[in-house]
Amino acid sequence: MKKLILIFCSVFFANTSNVWAAYFYADALTDAIQETFPSNMWSDVANEYMAQMNPTTGEIDAAGMSNVCYVGGMDVATADGAEKCDAFVKNVASKCVYAYKAGKILYTNPQTEEQKIQKCIFDDAIDYALIYEKGFQQTPSDPGNRICGPDGKPIKDKNGDYLLGATKYGITTCASGLSVECIRKMTVADAKLFYWTRHYYKYKYYNLPPQVLAAVMQLSVGGIGIAAAELRETVGANCGATSVMTDCVANAVNQYLETHTLEEFYNAISNKRAAKRSGQARERALLMSSALKDSYLRCTAKYKF
Repeated sequence: MKKLILIFCSVFFANTSNVWAAYFYADALTDAIQETFPSNMWSDVANEYMAQMNPTTGEIDAAGMSNVCYVGGMDVATADGAEKCDAFVKNVASKCVYAYKAGKILYTNPQTEEQKIQKCIFDDAIDYALIYEKGFQQTPSDPGNRICGPDGKPIKDKNGDYLLGATKYGITTCASGLSVECIRKMTVADAKLFYWTRHYYKYKYYNLPPQVLAAVMQLSVGGIGIAAAELRETVGANCGATSVMTDCVANAVNQYLETHTLEEFYNAISNKRAAKRSGQARERALLMSSALKDSYLRCTAKYKF
């Protein structure tokens, strides 16, 4: 059973009631299956899950989840079956798994010189972001502090009020799919693992030239899509509106660096972010250049032999 599940990286599914959405990881899914279903069903449920999962994106939709639950003896066409399937999904979400296993191992134990340099730059970026992104908060007026459905839109209760979520270290219930309790329990180490797997690896930040990684990684904490757009605008990348750091984006960055200094890049992207912000967000953007522009040189000097 463990071997079957651990081939996943990250997966996404929503339950049949269309109320919950969460990123689920191999260890959490393994535990939830073993806690929910009889042992003689573990392999069948795992195999059905893999059959229903999109092999490219790791996603599973409500119909696929219904089939998984059905194989485990839960018929979602019945009230009892739908309730049990819903409980299974919530069980997985309650596990507070912030990073998939492969990503966690690579972060905690980088092997090559390149991996060590990337991790060093990544840590610089997140450490800077966490100066501003503080601890747990549940401000009702903050759109990030809401529970979202599978479509990414905030959910309202029967009275028309938004379901209150939470934010910690820049990580929201809405964007992460984590429960409020998981957000509350999160440590700085958990947050770094979250950003390492769900930003750095999911959106292929490793494709970028390491010279610019600290800036883009730091900006992604405030919004992946916005950070990607500001990078494309800064270097003049004509690569479409993608949040993934594709080869097209990486090539555009490399071409930019052929005619601009690293300091010019950091000043340009910092000013671009600052021009669209006010207050603390503007200050953070303006200070980013001086705080992070030497990260590449420092980390390279540290790990070059």
